[in-house]
Amino acid sequence: MNKLKLTALFLGLILPVLLFGQFSGFDLSKYKLPDIKTDRLDLNFNLYNNHYKDLSQISNIDTAESKQNYLSGALNFSYYHFRNSEKYQGYLSIDGNLNPLHNKTNINELITKRNAIYTDLMITSNNSFYNQNKGFIEVDPYLSYSSSNDKYHRDISTSSTRDDNYGQFTTTLSIPVLIGKGRIEPVEDLRLAIYILEELYKAGRIASIPTENVIIEMAKEISQIKRKRFFDSRIRKIEELQVVDSFLVVNDIISSNDITYFSILNDQWDYAYGPTRESGFAISAGIDNNVSFSKSSQEIILDNNDPIKSDNKANVYGLGGLIKLRYARPINLYWQTSTSFSTSYIMEFTRNPDQLDNAIENFETNIFRTDLNYSLQFIPNSRTSLKLYIVGSFLNSQGKRTKINIDPIDYDLNTNRLTISPGLELYYYISPQLRVQFNSSFYLLNSNSLERYESPLLNMEHIWNRYHHSVSVNFIYSFF
Repeated sequence: MNKLKLTALFLGLILPVLLFGQFSGFDLSKYKLPDIKTDRLDLNFNLYNNHYKDLSQISNIDTAESKQNYLSGALNFSYYHFRNSEKYQGYLSIDGNLNPLHNKTNINELITKRNAIYTDLMITSNNSFYNQNKGFIEVDPYLSYSSSNDKYHRDISTSSTRDDNYGQFTTTLSIPVLIGKGRIEPVEDLRLAIYILEELYKAGRIASIPTENVIIEMAKEISQIKRKRFFDSRIRKIEELQVVDSFLVVNDIISSNDITYFSILNDQWDYAYGPTRESGFAISAGIDNNVSFSKSSQEIILDNNDPIKSDNKANVYGLGGLIKLRYARPINLYWQTSTSFSTSYIMEFTRNPDQLDNAIENFETNIFRTDLNYSLQFIPNSRTSLKLYIVGSFLNSQGKRTKINIDPIDYDLNTNRLTISPGLELYYYISPQLRVQFNSSFYLLNSNSLERYESPLLNMEHIWNRYHHSVSVNFIYSFF
């Protein structure tokens, strides 16, 4: 009798762990998103606190050290449309930003005061058209418009000042076209299905553990109803929960549908639709290109004298090649890793349409660039995620330039720039409409530019190192 009691106690303690483990070991990469489309409109308010420390050396001739601290804010909105089918996967993203800035800088004990306002509008689209073997043609148009207005008041010396008013407007268009193989699948809907089943199981409301096929079918129901458009949020909630409840009942998953069952279902539906989870691999290569048009104006006032005004235009045309690689893998239900790599070579032609004969403002540049991003994300529950990431970039640019001291003189400019940015991102889901995001990141830059002249005695090297630490708290409100 005692042995029977011990056996029952052992099974009572161990069996729930084993059953729960069936959820924990579920492979999210098995999920394939059905035909769906979704829209999202977000409003984002950011607070930034930044600290800079720069040390600049030019061929042992001049050394300058500067320190800067400022607090700024930004307001931006974003609209996101996503569509998925067997033959197509793509998105449209529209982002607008308004960023006012006020800061004070000390450079070798001289003070600079700055007031600025920046506005940006970006339209990004990614479109992949697939065949049956996951081969695809990718077209990624990008359009942006940016403007800035800066006002500076500088102490040139202890007895002299300078005021600058500077404005710039830039429009950029790019339409890369690539051919590739592979596919990245969003799998967060499967994770939501498991969240629901986990909580119902812990509350004793599941009659039996569903099979993998049933869980996948439940995720497909979630994917479709979650993307259905409603203009009345109450009607939306009722229909969504009815769909999930109906699925659980029809498949004999729940043992009882009391108030505890509906409370869990409601809570998970509202709060467990967590961070994006992805799975898959894709590689592509093709043609990279860009066109940009910019116009700038400047007004200089020295010691309250009459202003000196100038205007400038620059059109940039670029054409080259691009290789991209993406990999994403859910390690398990709680850990996600992703990697992206791209490398490109492009030739840019810079022209001033008002001064086409000016060698200083009309030149060519060969640019080689490589970018590598890696992130490891921990999602302990349905409301919280913690992500560690590192972003690295290397750029080499080369081209002939002309400058004027007394007479025009030509030289070769070669620049190598390396940037590394590790960071930490904490995300908390307060409600279906409101989320908060904390980000702390470091930015390390090393740049080396060499001006090489016909006479080696004139060669000039510019070494620039920058350390930047940024902390931000973002409050994100979703209208739908």
